[in-house]
Amino acid sequence: MKQRAFLVLAFILAMVFFLVGPVSAKEIKTLSQFPMSGPVGSLPEFGWGFIDGMNWVNSEGGGVNGKKIKWFLEDFRYSPTVEVANFSKYTAEHPPDELLMATGYITGGLKPLIDKVNKEQKIPWLDGSYSTEIFGAEGGPSKYPYYYSLGATYGDQLKTLLKWIKENYKGKGKPRVGFVYSPTAWGRDGIPEARAYAKKKGIDLVAEIEYPYSATSATSECMELRKAKAQYVIYHGFSGASGCTAIFFKTAKKILKGVQLMGTHYTTGRMPILVAQEAYDGYIGVATRPFLDAVPRSKTPMDNPMVKMAHDFAKKYRPEEYKKGLKGGIKDMFLYTEGLTYALMLQKALTDADNAGDLSREGVKKALDNMVWDFNGMFGGKTFSYKSHTIPMLQIFKAKVKMVDVGGKKVPTGAVVPISEWINVDEVKW
Repeated sequence: MKQRAFLVLAFILAMVFFLVGPVSAKEIKTLSQFPMSGPVGSLPEFGWGFIDGMNWVNSEGGGVNGKKIKWFLEDFRYSPTVEVANFSKYTAEHPPDELLMATGYITGGLKPLIDKVNKEQKIPWLDGSYSTEIFGAEGGPSKYPYYYSLGATYGDQLKTLLKWIKENYKGKGKPRVGFVYSPTAWGRDGIPEARAYAKKKGIDLVAEIEYPYSATSATSECMELRKAKAQYVIYHGFSGASGCTAIFFKTAKKILKGVQLMGTHYTTGRMPILVAQEAYDGYIGVATRPFLDAVPRSKTPMDNPMVKMAHDFAKKYRPEEYKKGLKGGIKDMFLYTEGLTYALMLQKALTDADNAGDLSREGVKKALDNMVWDFNGMFGGKTFSYKSHTIPMLQIFKAKVKMVDVGGKKVPTGAVVPISEWINVDEVKW
């Protein structure tokens, strides 16, 4: 009997080791994709920030309660086709109980992956897209349960600007606003919501103008705005580094005297200071991140913990690129910080899932849905809830730009400074 009992016990223990062993040996894997080259140019800073962040996470950062993350990084070259192909490749090669999260950066990739991510794979996906269609009232967690955005939608960004106009307008009658947007899905994103909100708030929308990326002149667009007697112009759907942005701002300053130029996230920051120069002075815009990079870089305020952390990382892990700046280095700390932001978010979600005892795709989803976080102090100490599947934080900034003489040449210096507290758009009474 003793021998039989021993054999039964040995069999049970063998089965336990057989079943538990492979589970405990499972790797934690993630896939991230950034546009580090392609139509938008060379943007390696995304990758640099992510690489440095993930290396830190797996070393000084402690991993996921001591467990390391095996992370994959791909440059999808700003091509939705490449982004979709990469995702299909990795999900085919790695089992669902190992590949627990994925990330992307543009709306163009989200749309063709809707069924694959949300129905077939059911994998939590973090994205840099601010698509109103996907993350706004008509989309969101009920329609796309595994999609999560790292910023407030363009609809909410545009409505925030319109709300600021209404609250700060001192003239007679209704404020008169013109929209200038790119002929792209990005440029058109949020316009219907903004149009409806303007009507609700008693704001006259006097012009809606599509302005091409390839523009070599903005005279006709600015003359149309002047004829419409626009008092505010919201510029949307453009990179602040684009040549067309510099052309528009410089032309607007000459033709639209006294008109307030405004804009959304990607036109609020460092690069417009460099390309539009003094024409950018006085601009008011929203951004989903704190200001990260003054001109010169040494003048960047370091009172925000996340800003300081990003600069400390860049100085430590990319000292040469940090020093080179525009000359082949880190052109804009926003890009580097975005990569770092993704690394920290991956660690946070995976660790929360592990703490809950469910390190699986569904466990990560639950962790994200229940997440309440201050993102290392990024939002002035304010926390956000991820229940809406967006990080719903915005701040309003104003550009201060001054031209100074350096070696006989006039160069721009300046920054965008906050003129509001951090705004949680999920809590705004529109």
